[in-house]
Amino acid sequence: MSTGFARTGRFSPIGAVDLEVAKPSHPIGATACNDTYEANLGLRPLSADLSITQPDAVADHFGFAAPDVDVLISCAPCTGFSQKQSRNHVTDDARNHLVERAAVFAEAWKPKYVVIENVKELLRGRHKHHYQGLHRRLTELGYEVFAEVHDLKHLGLPQGRIRSLIVAKLGGHFHWQVPERTSFRTVRDAIGHLPAIEAGMVHPDDPMHVSPRTAGVSLDRMRAIPHDGGSWTDIPDKLAHLRIPSMNVEKPGSFPDVYGRLAWDRPAPTVTRECSHPGNGRYSHPVQDRLLTVREMALIQGFPADYQFLGSLSFKYRQIGDAVPPMVAEQIARAILTDIGEDTTPLAQCKRQLALAV
Repeated sequence: MSTGFARTGRFSPIGAVDLEVAKPSHPIGATACNDTYEANLGLRPLSADLSITQPDAVADHFGFAAPDVDVLISCAPCTGFSQKQSRNHVTDDARNHLVERAAVFAEAWKPKYVVIENVKELLRGRHKHHYQGLHRRLTELGYEVFAEVHDLKHLGLPQGRIRSLIVAKLGGHFHWQVPERTSFRTVRDAIGHLPAIEAGMVHPDDPMHVSPRTAGVSLDRMRAIPHDGGSWTDIPDKLAHLRIPSMNVEKPGSFPDVYGRLAWDRPAPTVTRECSHPGNGRYSHPVQDRLLTVREMALIQGFPADYQFLGSLSFKYRQIGDAVPPMVAEQIARAILTDIGEDTTPLAQCKRQLALAV
């Protein structure tokens, strides 16, 4: 999100917070996302738990005052809202309360805008009361809230990605007309220009153009899946030994994206945090026998072509899958610039934003 705002040339980050938590089995800091943020944006995020960290502590750490904050960005974890997590049908994840927590920071700093992105279930799902609580509190503080669910391919992302987009404006109405496209950017548009590379190899001109090594049965399975949109359901019976137990041949339509190849001339399916393995979704190259490289995955997720990721290879993929597509964030930022009439503001008079992430 911060990258998209910064790419306008009229916003700059003055603070960022991320606890860098991945799975419970991983220690805090293991994701290296704060290293990546610092490498690309020049600001070292504070590693802290925003459920207990107070606004004054954040402001003091970075040395800014409330009037410096024009935009507050709050992107709580989506895991507790996603319908793909079966436990969410019966349990309300404690992290979901971080959505409402954004109002605490809005009250302290009174930013002109509050921006939030999350899965569609934040607005429509079982635990939408967290959004309703946030809406109620922001309204009490004088904000008018814009909230809609959109498929981000309508914003030019070469990927089907349905998300809740929320912008709250202090003391006024925010209107954003998201375009309804009839044609969409495709996988070919996003990555078709990149040079071919073998799995496990690093391209000499781009260290991000690298994917995990594939060998043995895994490679044979990938080779058996037809090019340009093929699925595990296309593996012929004579190669049935390449199927894994979860490939339920009794129901050939089950989970067709597992080990699937992307189709050149369609948008990609949703990129998730588990995109580092071909068995987790349709993440294989349309014609090359490998997982998409870090660079390819990043381009499909709307990252700039020069963006650098730090950490282990698996965490580079996780950082991509967990991110708000910068391409979409930039369009939100430009909509805000239009709203405040700042399209022609010189860079020397750039506005500031605070990226608040967990």
